[in-house]
Amino acid sequence: MTDFWNSVILKSGDYHGRPVPAHLKLKGVTEADFDIWLALFRETASELFAPEIAVVFIERAERTATSLKLAMFFRLDRAAPAGGQ
Repeated sequence: MTDFWNSVILKSGDYHGRPVPAHLKLKGVTEADFDIWLALFRETASELFAPEIAVVFIERAERTATSLKLAMFFRLDRAAPAGGQ
């Protein structure tokens, strides 16, 4: 996690993992879990950092969560409107 966040925030290049496959292995995870995790992340970032720094972490976490949720839960068959249009 440290390498991930160093790479995301500081552009250190320390993280060489693949977050999507790692999260796909977590079979019990739901979309709602991301809301819980993000709420905890926002709270923690706000407690640890000055507001202008916390917002950077929070925005990156929200973008990462959106990407992971799309990779884990989005399915074209569910996104297509009824009637195939």
